[in-house]
Amino acid sequence: MAARNSEALDVFLRVAADSRVSWRTVELAGRGISADAASVMWVISEGKSSLSGEELSDLLIEQSDLVDALAESWKSFESGEISDADFEAQLERFVIGLEGWISRASRK
Repeated sequence: MAARNSEALDVFLRVAADSRVSWRTVELAGRGISADAASVMWVISEGKSSLSGEELSDLLIEQSDLVDALAESWKSFESGEISDADFEAQLERFVIGLEGWISRASRK
C-alpha cells in the first residue's frame, strides 16, 4: 500500500493500518492525512503563484524536515526502538507541526 509522491501520506497510511497502534494514534494519522492534503493543495493553488522561488523553497525545506522526522519516528516504532506511547507523542508533535506549517505558509 505505497503512496506515490508523498512520503508523509505513505507513513500516515501505514500508521492507520497498523494493528499495534491505539485509536488515538489512528486519529492522529487521519489528521496528518488531512494536513498533508491541505499542504499539497496550498502549494498548487497559492504557493507557486504567490511566493518567490526562494520563499517557496524555504517553506518546502521546512516541510521536508518535518516529513523526515516523521519517517524516522515510524522506523523507530516499527523496529521496536520506541514504545507506542513515545511514537504517539512524536506523531502528535509532527501533526501539530504540519498543521502549523500550513498556517504559516498561508500567511506569507
